[in-house]
Amino acid sequence: MNWSIFFLELLKLIIPSLIVFLTAYYIITSYLESDYNKKMLELKLANQQSILPLRLQAYERLTIFLERINPSAMILRTHVNGLTAREFQQILVQDIRSEFDHNVAQQMYVAPQTWTMIKTTKEDTINLINFAYNSLPADATSVDLSKTIFESLAVAERNPHEVAIGMIRTEVQTLF
Repeated sequence: MNWSIFFLELLKLIIPSLIVFLTAYYIITSYLESDYNKKMLELKLANQQSILPLRLQAYERLTIFLERINPSAMILRTHVNGLTAREFQQILVQDIRSEFDHNVAQQMYVAPQTWTMIKTTKEDTINLINFAYNSLPADATSVDLSKTIFESLAVAERNPHEVAIGMIRTEVQTLF
């Protein structure tokens, strides 16, 4: 038997088989990959449909938080006649911290820069209240503290609460 004829006949069988195998492999892998991508897209869409309401609720709660810690609203809501400036300052700061603690889990649903803005606004508000308190005499009343806070807000270049709420609005608009 001639080995060269044997190898030639063998190649005549192997090459078409190899071509058929590679073609089938390519078609099957392409199909499986496209099917996988389709399933992942469906899963992503399903996740977005379930997470979107949670994100919107987080934005709503954070907006309410910002409105509640806005000194204008907070003073009117928490003011009690007969308190010293120190007592009222402590009530205001405690109210801010309590509101923040109640909403801290919302950071899971907002962008990191938005959450940073929320925290900064909280700290700015506490600093404003503390600064106003520190500028008063020792015998000041809660009314004096309220006036000083309102005066500080009136001369401020920007209201950090409005800036933070604007940032939340912008982020919500990107969802739609």
